[in-house]
Amino acid sequence: MLTDADKRVIRDSWRLVVPIAETAAELFYKRLFELKPAYQQYFKGDMAAQKRKLLAMLSFIVKSLDWPEASWRENVAEEDDLFLVVLALGRRHAELYKIPDSTYPAVGEALLWALDYGLGKKFDEPVRAAWTKVYTLVSTAMKMGRLSVQPRTVTDAIVRKVVSDGAEVKPS
Repeated sequence: MLTDADKRVIRDSWRLVVPIAETAAELFYKRLFELKPAYQQYFKGDMAAQKRKLLAMLSFIVKSLDWPEASWRENVAEEDDLFLVVLALGRRHAELYKIPDSTYPAVGEALLWALDYGLGKKFDEPVRAAWTKVYTLVSTAMKMGRLSVQPRTVTDAIVRKVVSDGAEVKPS
C-alpha cells in the first residue's frame, strides 16, 4: 500500500522529471533495450509516439495518486480510475501486442534506472522505494488485466487453485 509519504515523494520527484521528460523517456527505452534487446520487436512503430504514451501513462499514474483516501467510496469516472485503466492496458498488451508476462521486471528495472539517472541525488532511497511500490502495484494490476484475455478454462483453474489452497485456513 502506498502511504501519504510515498505519494508525496512520487509527486515531488515527478515534478523534477517533467522538465526532462523527453530525456527520461529516451533513457527508459535505451535501458530497456540494453537489458532486453529482443523487446525492440514490440516497438516497431513511431518511437516518439511511444515515448509520449509512456510519459502520459506515468503522468496519469502520478495524477491518480492525488485521490484522497477519505474519498475511496466515491464514484470515479472510468477514464479517471487508475485501476480500470491499468487493467485495460494489461489486457491490451496481452491481446494486441502479445507482450509476455516476463517483461514486467525488466520494465520496472528500466524505469527505476531512468529515474535514478535523470534525477541523480534527488533519487534517494525513499524516492526509489516509493516508485518501486507504485510500479509493483501498477504491474500487478496489468497482470490481472492479462488474465482477462486468457481462455476461461485457464482463469477458472487459477481461481480454483487459489480457492482450494485457501480452503484450509491456517492461523498465522
